[in-house]
Amino acid sequence: MIHVMRSIVGINLARHRMYQYERNNDRKDWDSNPSPLTGFDTKTRPTDIVYLGLGNQKPSIYYLHVTSDIRFRFATTLVTSKVANPANTSQEVKFDVTLPDEAYISDFKMEIGGRIYPGEINEKAAAQKQYDAAKKKGQSAGQVKQQPRKTNSFSVDVNVGAQEKVVFNLTYQELLKRKRGSYEHVIYIDPKQVVKDFQIGVSIEESRDITTVRVPPLRNDLEQAVNQTGQNSLAVIERPTKRSARVSFSPSEADQRLSSSQGISGLFVVEYDIDRKSDAGDVLVVDGYFVHFFAPSDMKEIPKDVLLILDCSGSMGGRKIGQMKAAVIGVLKDLHEGDRFNILKFSEIVEYYKDSMVYANKKSIDDAKEYVESLSPTGGTNINAGMLQGVDFLKTSGDINERSQVVFFLTDGEATSGITDNSRILENIRNANSKAFPVYSLAFGKGADYEFVKKVAVQNNGLSRRIYEDSDATLQIKGFYDEVSSAILKNVTFKYLNNASSVQNLTTVNFPSYFTGSEIVVAGKIENNAVRLFDLSVQGLGSTGSVELALSADVKSKPFPELTKSGDYEQITEKIWAYLTIKQLLEKSIGETDSTTKEELKNKALQLSLQYKFVTPLTSMVVTKPEEKSVGTLREGEDAERGGDPHFMIRIKGMTHPLCFDFPAKPGDVLRLLSDTKSGLFVNAGIIPSFEFDRHGKMKTFMGEIIILYKSHVMKITPSEIIYDGAHLFWQDNLPYDFDDVKVEIITVSGFRVMNVDFRNNVQIAIKKTNASRFHNSSVEYLNMYIENEAGLSKASDGILGQFLHRYISVYKQRSNKKDQIVGHLQIKEPGFDTTRMRAVLVKKPDEITAKREPCWNIHSKLKDVFDRNVQDFYIKDIMQT
Repeated sequence: MIHVMRSIVGINLARHRMYQYERNNDRKDWDSNPSPLTGFDTKTRPTDIVYLGLGNQKPSIYYLHVTSDIRFRFATTLVTSKVANPANTSQEVKFDVTLPDEAYISDFKMEIGGRIYPGEINEKAAAQKQYDAAKKKGQSAGQVKQQPRKTNSFSVDVNVGAQEKVVFNLTYQELLKRKRGSYEHVIYIDPKQVVKDFQIGVSIEESRDITTVRVPPLRNDLEQAVNQTGQNSLAVIERPTKRSARVSFSPSEADQRLSSSQGISGLFVVEYDIDRKSDAGDVLVVDGYFVHFFAPSDMKEIPKDVLLILDCSGSMGGRKIGQMKAAVIGVLKDLHEGDRFNILKFSEIVEYYKDSMVYANKKSIDDAKEYVESLSPTGGTNINAGMLQGVDFLKTSGDINERSQVVFFLTDGEATSGITDNSRILENIRNANSKAFPVYSLAFGKGADYEFVKKVAVQNNGLSRRIYEDSDATLQIKGFYDEVSSAILKNVTFKYLNNASSVQNLTTVNFPSYFTGSEIVVAGKIENNAVRLFDLSVQGLGSTGSVELALSADVKSKPFPELTKSGDYEQITEKIWAYLTIKQLLEKSIGETDSTTKEELKNKALQLSLQYKFVTPLTSMVVTKPEEKSVGTLREGEDAERGGDPHFMIRIKGMTHPLCFDFPAKPGDVLRLLSDTKSGLFVNAGIIPSFEFDRHGKMKTFMGEIIILYKSHVMKITPSEIIYDGAHLFWQDNLPYDFDDVKVEIITVSGFRVMNVDFRNNVQIAIKKTNASRFHNSSVEYLNMYIENEAGLSKASDGILGQFLHRYISVYKQRSNKKDQIVGHLQIKEPGFDTTRMRAVLVKKPDEITAKREPCWNIHSKLKDVFDRNVQDFYIKDIMQT
C-alpha cells in the first residue's frame, strides 16, 4: 500500500531582551496526594504554571488548550496557555512543560501586550554567546536546551505587566513508537490550578483502518501503562472515517476540583492501532521523500535464548539488589516452553548459574528463582570480565541461527575491578560481540553511570533504561522486557529499488530483530523523479526459516480523498526523515569511540537540527523580547512597517515615533503595497467601501483583499477566505501550514486573527483580519498588513511600504504651534535623490496590531514629498499584476 500527501510546521521572528528556558531535565519526584479521579500519587510534573506573584492577586491561567495532530504516526502538539495578571503591579510567571522523551521542540512563541516574541534555534555555543552577551549588558536572558542525561522539560520565566495577559505557544513533534501492540501518544498536564477553559484535542489520520482507539485513566508514570485497564470517563472518542479518529477531553471546573484543589495532574494518554497484515507494510511518498512503516502480524515467535548478566558487587547493596532480584524473577516467569535461559553473576569474579543453557519449564524456573533469591552483594565490580564471558558463552551455546538471543545487562554501571577504563571496556565488548547479539542494559540507582550503560546498549544494537531506587522496578522492567523479548524476525534487512543509486540518504536499514507489537520505520529520498513504481523488499529469518516480503507501489497514487487541506501533508515525509536521521546520528555518536567519526556524526546531526528547526542536544533556542519603554519608541536598529485601512503607520529606523498618513483611495482601486523583483515577491491590495463618511462627506475605504505573488505561487486573502495555490486555509485554524516556499500560521493577537507568512528568506509579513466596528460604526470586515521582517528584501524594493526600506528619515527639529501641537521638521535622504524636508504633527492614532493609541508623526498632505515619486505610481490596474 502506498500513499502520497503533503505537511505542517511553525513560524515567526523576534526582537531584543532575552529569556532563558532550560530544558531542565533532572528526573525528580514530586509530592502530591492521591487523586479521586486517578487513584495514584502524582510524581511527574507535566504542564505547569508556577506563580511568583503576590497574595490573592496572583496570575492565573484562564485558558489551557493542548492540540495534537497525528498524521501517520508523526505527532505535532501545540500547547497554548493564557495567563492573566489581575494585580496593579507586574508579576513573574513561570511556564513549565514536560515533554515525551522522544519529542523535539520545534517552535515557541510568547505574546505579550499584543506583540509576538518567537524563539530562534541556533548551535549551542553560538546561542550561549548571545545569552552571555545579553546578561553582561544587564538584560534578563534565557535559552531552551535539551540535555541528553536528563528528562525532557521546558520552562521560561516572564514578567507580566499590571492587568496584562501573556500567551505561551509551544510546539513539539515526535514520531510515535509502537509498543506492546499499540501506538501511545502521551500529553503531560499539571496546571497547578483549576482552569476555566481547559481542553485537549487529538486528531488522528492513518494509512490503514484504525482498529482500536482507547483513552485510559490519567496515570502518573509511563511505566504504569503495563496491564492498565479502564477508560477515562471524561474523554470523548469520535470516528469520522475508518482511517481517522478524534479524541476530546474538556473537564469542567467541577471535574477538575474532583481531582484536587489544584486541578488535574497526570499523563493523558491516547492508545491506538491500525489494521495489520503479514505484508511489507505501508510507504508514504511526498516530494521525493519516502517513509516506510513495517509491522507485520500473524507470525510465529522465534524461540529465544535469554542470558541475564547480573552485577552482584558490593555497590549493588540495599534497595538496588532487591529491585534486581524482583526484576529477574519477573523475567523468568514470562519465559515460554521452548525458550532457554541462563544467569551469569559477576563481582570481582564471574560465576554461571548453570554450565549450559537451561530449557524453560515450571521446575527449572522455580529452581532459578531460588538461586536468584540467594544472591547477595559483595566485592568489586568487574564489568569487563562479566560482559566478555557472557558474550563468549552465547557464541558457544548452539542453535544460535535458529533462535533469538536476548542479553540483559543489569548493573549500577561503575567498574572498580579488573579493567576499569570505560572506553577500553566498550571496545572489548564490541570486538567480542562479533555475532552482534543485542544487549539490553539496565542501570540501577540515581548514582548509576547511565551514560556508560547506554553506550553498551547502543554499540550492541540494544536499548537502555534507567531504573530508580524509589520506583517500582518490577513494572518498569516488565514493560521493557515485553517490548524486546518476542522476536518474530531476526537479521532484518530492507532493500529499495533493488538498492539502486537513485535511493539516497537512507536511515538505518539493518536491524537485529523485529519484535511483535513494535514497528520498524525507514526513511529516505528518491533522487529519480521519473520513478513511477516503488519496489521494496524486507528479508529476515523467521521461526520456519528465511522470510521475504515484497511491495510494488504506485508513487503517483493519491488514495486519501477524505483528507482535506492539502497543506497538512506537504513535506511530512521529509520531516519524519529528518527526525529519524537526527535520532540515529545522535545514537551512533554515543556509541562511537573514534573521535573523528564521532565529530562527523554530531556535525551532521547539528546541520539537520538547524535546517529543520529542532531543539536537540546540539542546539539551543533563544527567545528575545524588547526592554520595556515608553509608547512609541523603538530600540536602536529596529526597523519595521505597519499598515492601515488605508491609513498607514510606518516605523523608521532611528525615529522615536512612527510616520502615519492616509493614502487616498476609492472603492475598486488596487494599490501596490510591496514589490521586490529580485526575490520575486509582490503584494497588492484591493480597496472596498465602508459605507461610512467622514466630516467632509468622503466615504472611508479599507483593504478588502490582498494578493501575494511569490515565485510561482499565488495567495489570495480576504476576511472570509484564504487560498494558497488553490488549497483552502481557514482563519480559525490553530495549527500551522508548511508549504514548499512559504510557512503560514494564523494566531490571535488582541482579539483579532493575524496570519503570519514566512517566505523562508528573512522576509515575513503579517495580515490581520479586522472587524471595523471595533473603531468605527460599521460592520465591514477588512484587512491590515505590516512587514514583520524586512532583512531579506533587496534595495530594489518598492511599493507604499517597500519604498521606505532604503530611505533614511529623521526629525532634525521640533517646536510647538499655536494649538500646542508638537510639529516636527523631517529630513528625508535617499541615494540618488535630493534631500527633502517637510513638516509633520505629532498626534495619537491607534496601532492596528495592539489597538492602543500611540504618538506618530502625521503627514496631512504632500505625500509626494515623503514618497520618492508621484502618488499615482502606486495605483495598479490588475490585482494580479507583478
